[in-house]
Amino acid sequence: MSKNLNKNDEQYPEGESLKSVEISQPKNMFVEQKMRNYPGFHKNMYDYFTEFSNNTGIHGFKYMGEPERSFIEKFYWFILFCASLYFCIYLIVHTWSSVLVSFVQTPTPVWQVPFPAITVCPENKVRQSVYNFTHYYHKVLDDITAKEKNTLTTSSLTDEELQKFYDVSLICDNYLYEKGNKTTSFETIQYLINIAPPFHQVVMGCKWTGTNETCDKLFSPVLTEDGICFTFNMLDRSELFTNAVYLHGDYLMSHDKRSGGWTLENGYPDKAGKETFPRRTMSAGPSFGLLLLLGAYEEDLDYICRGPMQGFKVLLHHPAEVPDTKIQYFRVPLNTETAVAIKPDVSTTSPGLKNYDPHQRQCFFAQGRQLKFYQDYTQQNCQMECVANYTHAKCGCVAFHMPHEESTKICGVGSTDCIVDAEQEMLSREMGSEFRRFEGKDEYNISETICDCLPACTSITYNAEISQADFNWVKLLQGYKSNPSDFSGIQMTRLTLYFKHTQFITSKRNEFYGQIDFLANCGGLLGLFTGFSFLSIVEILYFLSLRLLCNIKKYGIHFWSGSKTLINGDNDLPK
Repeated sequence: MSKNLNKNDEQYPEGESLKSVEISQPKNMFVEQKMRNYPGFHKNMYDYFTEFSNNTGIHGFKYMGEPERSFIEKFYWFILFCASLYFCIYLIVHTWSSVLVSFVQTPTPVWQVPFPAITVCPENKVRQSVYNFTHYYHKVLDDITAKEKNTLTTSSLTDEELQKFYDVSLICDNYLYEKGNKTTSFETIQYLINIAPPFHQVVMGCKWTGTNETCDKLFSPVLTEDGICFTFNMLDRSELFTNAVYLHGDYLMSHDKRSGGWTLENGYPDKAGKETFPRRTMSAGPSFGLLLLLGAYEEDLDYICRGPMQGFKVLLHHPAEVPDTKIQYFRVPLNTETAVAIKPDVSTTSPGLKNYDPHQRQCFFAQGRQLKFYQDYTQQNCQMECVANYTHAKCGCVAFHMPHEESTKICGVGSTDCIVDAEQEMLSREMGSEFRRFEGKDEYNISETICDCLPACTSITYNAEISQADFNWVKLLQGYKSNPSDFSGIQMTRLTLYFKHTQFITSKRNEFYGQIDFLANCGGLLGLFTGFSFLSIVEILYFLSLRLLCNIKKYGIHFWSGSKTLINGDNDLPK
């Protein structure tokens, strides 16, 4: 007992009782705990990042988070990681924005596509027996010459004759006469129709898929830059144009056939039979094509209006397109036998590309671009509408063959220069805009393009292989013991059009990188440059959410990093 008392005497100060010590001891511990300095946010963040860098699989983070590494080493790895991440993101964006589609080629039978629309335009625009353009042309030149010499007293032409000359000059070569009225009336169109070669003189015989047909039931008149032409297998005006278009006369581009469910993108319905519209053929070869006997009367041929070439222009185009006689044509001379082997070129687009921007996939779907004048979007329809709009804006009128509203003025021969300049100016602006886009210049803006006529996502073009030989129809008639004199003054041409092969190759745009392909590509690039994977995202989210909440619950808000060093009271590191 004495020994224990001595021990207590040594442990406690003199004069202080055990009771008083027991009372004061909890007070001292409370003061010590109250005065403890908790680690700050920066110290928790430093230790938390160190723990993350030691556990993550992302390349470079391990060295950035090591406490023993110098600042230069950490900065070196930080720059290296940022550079790798930049190149990785650059390659991903470049891949996504520049390579979107690939083309897959598959064989397709010819009966799945329509037979081409065939437009025949006689090179002779005016029947000399009705209006002698050559005669009046020289009269006008004589008046001009006399006027320049100040010897003209009165014009050799009446006002009516001069107006007819102005009207006919619209369908002749531009360089022949460029003066006259700036605008004209719809009566001009009717007059051009009246003096043009009639249909029965141009198309004298028809045979469709080996069966003789009445040509009037196969062809319909169409107004083109070359005047009146005649078209086979083109859609009716009610299915071709919108209600905004005004057409002079009820017979232009009008017939009693309807498409019966056929569309450019979806093709023929499953229940469509052989006798459908647009017409199609079941096989290849001349027996399953169109045979035409074309003619021209020698007394009506004119060699001034359109030059020395006589015969016919023939165009192959899509049934939902209006023919453009400046392009896509071939000539068929008089007294020749011409065979045309047709090879369709069809391009379709996967529905998966509908969500892409049209300028990335480089085409418009039918529902993605609505034209003002045409119901079906095709690149050619878009270009023709754009030329009409630009001509109207520049000249205040449109050419007689362009689509227009009823209130739009029709350009006369005096506006010929303006029409030509408008088209060239529009094409120059379009070409300049495309150059800026291809060169990647900053000043390129898609709104600068006037037309923006991308190809249709579903398009059909018809390529032709042409062979010609002499057509000695006089000897043919003699062989049949017919009298050639019954056809005196006529020159005839025979034209045969048919598919060359029973199958053709269809090109289909597909996603070059689908969603799975794109994710795989991103994963490969991220793994190559940074070691990043899907689980790395999960790991980052885990450290930012679940692990953080568990640390707070387990160690308190002051030790949210969960660092053992901070919990054990080692606060020597900066806060």
